[in-house]
Amino acid sequence: MAAMPSRWHEDCRLCLPSFREGLRTGWLPDAFGAADLLAALSDGGFLASPADVPALISRTPPHLFTVPVGERTREVPLLPPPVNAALHVLTERALRGHRPHPCVHNATRTDWRYRAAYRARSESLTALASDGPRRLLQHLDIENFGPAVRWGVLLGAPWMTDELAHSLRTVHRHTGQCLVHGASWSTRLGSALLAPVDDVVARQAGDSWARWSDGWHVAVRDAREGERVRQAVTEALTPLGLRLSERKTVLLDPAAVTGGVAANVAGPADEVWRLATLHDDVRRYRYALVRVAPAPDISTALPALVRGRPALLPRAAHYLDGAATTPEGARAFTELLRWASEEGPGHGRNTPFRCGRLLVLAARHPALARLVPEPVLDRCRASLLTPLRELAERVAVTGRGPGAVAGPLPRVRAWRERGASAEDSPPLTATYL
Repeated sequence: MAAMPSRWHEDCRLCLPSFREGLRTGWLPDAFGAADLLAALSDGGFLASPADVPALISRTPPHLFTVPVGERTREVPLLPPPVNAALHVLTERALRGHRPHPCVHNATRTDWRYRAAYRARSESLTALASDGPRRLLQHLDIENFGPAVRWGVLLGAPWMTDELAHSLRTVHRHTGQCLVHGASWSTRLGSALLAPVDDVVARQAGDSWARWSDGWHVAVRDAREGERVRQAVTEALTPLGLRLSERKTVLLDPAAVTGGVAANVAGPADEVWRLATLHDDVRRYRYALVRVAPAPDISTALPALVRGRPALLPRAAHYLDGAATTPEGARAFTELLRWASEEGPGHGRNTPFRCGRLLVLAARHPALARLVPEPVLDRCRASLLTPLRELAERVAVTGRGPGAVAGPLPRVRAWRERGASAEDSPPLTATYL
């Protein structure tokens, strides 16, 4: 008789859709689309119990990874997919009874969806900006949220469980951070941690506010009321060891909201692209790049656009996945790879992220794999980042044949033994970054 599934394995299966969705926020896509991990979560072959998670984290310690965040860069710990999956399940088990305020729009429940939530937030902000006498919006944003969260504060959260605390302690020991930027489980924990502040905002403004991540927009009548809300939030953040950003905490008029963060970017993708180029509008670029059909002029413009705005690279790679078989797409890939692998002051630390996103394309398209220079592959294969090494080995085999890599990593070896097809568990280009 087959053993009855444990509650842990049932929770792994329940978390499978949300973890799959969370892969789209990953900084470096898994070389095999995490297909083996998704199968293990589904069939009970993942970990035997939550007690195994700390050892898993210690076996695969994270390394720092430089990524673009808006106009800046940030160093984040890169956790392997199995570690993120384990922490994802532990987080959902801990937050099973947590009920966020209805005015919170992101990371509110296990099955939340990024695009639907973002659209709902935009609609809410538009309504707040049109709300009779309360038409100003006080924007409040936390300074350096994530890295600023203290271990003791996270440990003291009312929903914290022993199993999650034990695993997070191991993450903290290896990274020095409680919350890891960009990980879906970290987004959920960070949002839940701010629930006491949401309660304070609700007492000040009722339901006339909206929060996304660590930023609130609160409808107020005038500057005096905005200052009162700001002071209340400042006091609520103090016990959490957090403070507001002076630069981002501002009073906004309705037009600044409806024409900015709440602007409805929608419509035919080619028209959105045209408007993006006309106004140099990042939000329109982001919208269009994951929707527009390949076109010679777009492919030709892409390298210069990404060099100027590196944070658009993941979405540019998604676009090039559809344009890979066109001459313009191949040229754009080659130009971007040359930029990504530039050496010299200020360039080296960006190479893993940039090359990694482009190697995903090469792993999916043999014709592009043959365009990747050997020195670029050698450099990536020498990285301390196992996910990048796996990508580089997969691309080497895809572009140069099974004998291109001597002594491949275990997952690459298994894929090679299955025939090394580019269509076998390819990495994903779909992204929310």
